[in-house]
Amino acid sequence: MNSKSIFGLAAMGLLLVSCQSDSYQVNGFAHQLKEGDTICLAHGSTPGLPFALTTVSGGKFWLEGPADETVPCCVYLKRQPACAAVFFPDHGTIAVELNLPPTPSRISGTNLNNEWQQMNDAIQRMGNKLFRIIERQDSDSIVHLARLRAVDSLHREMSDLIVNTGQRNRDNPLGRFILENYKEPEFQ
Repeated sequence: MNSKSIFGLAAMGLLLVSCQSDSYQVNGFAHQLKEGDTICLAHGSTPGLPFALTTVSGGKFWLEGPADETVPCCVYLKRQPACAAVFFPDHGTIAVELNLPPTPSRISGTNLNNEWQQMNDAIQRMGNKLFRIIERQDSDSIVHLARLRAVDSLHREMSDLIVNTGQRNRDNPLGRFILENYKEPEFQ
C-alpha cells in the first residue's frame, strides 16, 4: 500500500468517526404496528410538524439526524399520534419501542435517554398509585383525609423526582430541559 492509500483510508476513517459522533440513530421497534405504517419525527415543541418520516417494515423502523439539538424529539405513528415516544437526540443509537396505547412506549440506548426513561417509569408508577387512591370512594371522613394526604405525598414525591433529575443532569440537555420547563407546584 502506498502512502496516498494509507492517508486516504485514515482520512475516511476520521470522517466516519466524526460523522457518527455528531449524529444519533433511532433503532425503532414497532411490533404492534402495521407493515407500511408511517412514523413521524418532530421536535418536542412542534409535534404536528414532522421533519422526518419513515415506514414500518418487518416490525422495525429507522431514523437518524444530527445530535446537536438540545430539545427533545417526538417519534409517533402518523395515523395515531398518541402512539408516541419522546427522546433526546443524544449521540449514538437510541432504541425506541413504539406501542399502541395503553401500553407505554419505551426509550433506551444512551445514558441520557436511559435516565429520561427511568424518570418516566417512576412517574408512571406513582401516577398509577394516585389513580388507585382517587378511584376509591369512602364516606368516612377520616379515611378520606388519609387518602388526600397520600395523594399530596405522592404528588410531592413526583415533583421531587423531577427536580432532582433536573439538578443531577443540569450539565446535559435533559437537565437543562427540565430546569427550564418544569414549574414546581406550590404546595400548601
